[in-house]
Amino acid sequence: MVETGTMGERVLDALVKTGALTPDHLATIDEAWTAGISPGRLLLERGAITPDDVAVALEQELGVPRVDLSSYAPDDEALLLVSAETARARSVLPLFEIDGMLTVAIGDPADVFELGELAVELGMEVEAVLVEPASLHQALITHFGPADDEELIPPPPSAEWAATPPGPEVASPAVAPGPPGLSGESLSGTRHAIEQMVEGAPARDTGKIDLDVLAVADAGKVSVLVSDILEHALHQGASAIHLLPYKDDFFLVYRIEGRLERIASAPLSLQCALVDGFKAYVRVGAVPATAPALGRVRARIAEREVVLTLSAVPTVAGQRLVISLVTDPGAPHDLAALGMPEAECRALHAMVERGRGILLVCGPVAGGRSATYYALLAHAAAVGKTVYSVERSVEHEIPAIAQVLVNPGSSVGAASYLAVGMRQDTDVIAIDSLQAVEDVHRAIEAAGLGKLVIATFSGAGIVAGVRRMLDLGAEPTSLASALTFGVGQRLVRTNCPDCSQEERNPIVTQIPGAAPGVVSLAGTGCSSCGGSGFAGITGVFEVLPFSESVRAAIAVSADAGDIAASAQAAGMRPIISSGLAKLEQGLVSAEELNRVLRFAE
Repeated sequence: MVETGTMGERVLDALVKTGALTPDHLATIDEAWTAGISPGRLLLERGAITPDDVAVALEQELGVPRVDLSSYAPDDEALLLVSAETARARSVLPLFEIDGMLTVAIGDPADVFELGELAVELGMEVEAVLVEPASLHQALITHFGPADDEELIPPPPSAEWAATPPGPEVASPAVAPGPPGLSGESLSGTRHAIEQMVEGAPARDTGKIDLDVLAVADAGKVSVLVSDILEHALHQGASAIHLLPYKDDFFLVYRIEGRLERIASAPLSLQCALVDGFKAYVRVGAVPATAPALGRVRARIAEREVVLTLSAVPTVAGQRLVISLVTDPGAPHDLAALGMPEAECRALHAMVERGRGILLVCGPVAGGRSATYYALLAHAAAVGKTVYSVERSVEHEIPAIAQVLVNPGSSVGAASYLAVGMRQDTDVIAIDSLQAVEDVHRAIEAAGLGKLVIATFSGAGIVAGVRRMLDLGAEPTSLASALTFGVGQRLVRTNCPDCSQEERNPIVTQIPGAAPGVVSLAGTGCSSCGGSGFAGITGVFEVLPFSESVRAAIAVSADAGDIAASAQAAGMRPIISSGLAKLEQGLVSAEELNRVLRFAE
């Protein structure tokens, strides 16, 4: 089996499960990567599978829906995430982005095998829905304009699979209590997690939450249920509560120790009452189900002070609601506690104390960008700087900082708050995170006024982040002159100190820059770490002062390769070097480093 990470990889697993592929077919994976194409594409070219096989796996095994683009309007913010050139070249239409996961429409099922590359380019997870090829073609013209050699009249669909009617609906199995079954490694996407659920994985054995009371639709009983769920989640050690719609059901899911645990499910028709109950608890107000909503409230639950942040978003499947639970946010960690080396810490502190321009923090979703962001803000406040921070989710309250929470359901966006912040007589303007080109333009404008601008941005690293800003529509010369310092980062799990042992892993020899004979330690699992082999997380970083040569490459909108070459010539230490140093210290294993940085296949 291949690792169930990207959507294409999950399709291959589904094809093996249904018998369309044999495990022997997957022996071509190494050959495919050597040839520079995806394993799925290689199997298609050799006739081992057909587009019809892929379509059936997507719809019947993974539950990927079909969408009628004629009645669906993509989010403007999602359209900004993918350049017109990329959208046309890959035949994908961005539909919406939720918590760092971008959903795109594809017309050819085989294109699912290219989404992994798109995810790497964008620095975020990518999922897909199926649409008719002709409607996709027309939608690309509508939203991105025709290509230079393309007529406005869309060609008729030619692929045989397009005329194939969707397969029968697969009934979702009933939820039955049992031992934890969803806590396998890397449930990285909402749909992936739900796919695992409806495949029959047992629910977490909690025995407390009963969603049947929603059938009564009594406001009082719903209020009691909301309180019960919140208390139960805290007792289970959950950091977030999810209500996830899927087909005819919705699922109550907790995130516990970084993994998703299914608690219960109920018919989708009952979800609205529970969503409204949570909105009322967090005092969001009368926000319709068709609009996004964001709310934050302090509450006392189970004798504990808790900060709840609610985010509700309408999706093609129904309302998706996530509530984060922060019981003791405390003060932000400093940079050293996040795992940053001393030299980089000094450079960033000096930038915060005396610098100007944009200090850009880049990383993928769940890469620790916000932790670095708050560490920088806390240091700015500690040295007497006045700070104005625009945030989409307040993870730490810092009394000396003016923190503004952006509501996605409001007509006032982050760019407007940034514009106001420039008139607030502050030394530092910050935003977590830049998402639209208007945000980038405001950050550049603030930097031009002599402010220090601390901003986070979704990207696989500094170079990928800068290239994405250019693709969003940032003016190259202005962006180049505004950027002064960059940080790229990822999070890796650290070895359990009680069960770490030397391991013989051939991956060690593939680490770029590794000296011969370097030894990797890995946790084997013990009572101290709950059998996981891990005990905490740390960051791996790359840091880049934007020199004139790097700015020159950005100013001419060079491609990512040329910008990277300029950055390396300017002395940027690659992020793999940071990871290698932590491996040599025995903090992380080679396997974990490869899981995050993907240097070996």
